[in-house]
Amino acid sequence: MTNTTNNANKGGRARHTFWTWLVAAILAIYLFWHWQHGHGPAHAASCCAGASADVAVATPATAVAEPSAAFNFTASNAHGYNATGDASNVAWTAKSAELGSWLNGGADWAITGDVSKVTLTGTVDSEVIRLAKGVEAQAFFGEGVTVDNQMLVKAAEVVAAVVVAPPAAKLYFDTGKTALPGDADQTLAATVEWLKANSNAKAVISGYSDPRGNQASNAELSKNRAKTVRETLKAAGIDEARIEMRKPQSVEAGGDLAEARRVEVTVE
Repeated sequence: MTNTTNNANKGGRARHTFWTWLVAAILAIYLFWHWQHGHGPAHAASCCAGASADVAVATPATAVAEPSAAFNFTASNAHGYNATGDASNVAWTAKSAELGSWLNGGADWAITGDVSKVTLTGTVDSEVIRLAKGVEAQAFFGEGVTVDNQMLVKAAEVVAAVVVAPPAAKLYFDTGKTALPGDADQTLAATVEWLKANSNAKAVISGYSDPRGNQASNAELSKNRAKTVRETLKAAGIDEARIEMRKPQSVEAGGDLAEARRVEVTVE
């Protein structure tokens, strides 16, 4: 009986040992296969790292607003008006179409600039015109903009000396206004040239007033118009001592009302 039991125990241990080695061999083969095909621990680490990187890339970045481009513009007869950048805070751009009529005064006139400064270029016939264009540009762009007037006066042509004084220059103002009429430079050009060529001559400015309405107000308006013309002559280089202001005159009732709104400049 003992013998039989011992034999049975030995047989059981032998079977257990067989299966243990068989399982160990299968497990070793399985692990070896995984290692050969890159499925080991190192692969798992790189896989996880790759997944983390993918998550990091997928995270949306915080949006950063791009700064607005600086405003710049050019305007000329040849190319019209062109602007780039943010013009939302540039007040005068609402009336930029008006630059076209300003540029019509000269074929080579041009304006370039930005928010704070503009430059005028081109040629003009006289210093009076050059100064007037600068004043007009300043009024258009506003006091907050610096106007750099680089317009050039054309070289004077050699002409025979003028021996006859020019006729009275008549400037016709708008009703109730003291601003110079648009053709003031051309109207005064001959007078200015005569005064420059004849140092002993003087300019006489006479303002006219409307016979209708309040006479005191009309006389004051006439005087202020005459002062505007005087400042224009001074800006053209005529010394104030050579400019005489005469008492405003009234046009007779029933006369041409345009004549009542004029200022005359004669030379003596």
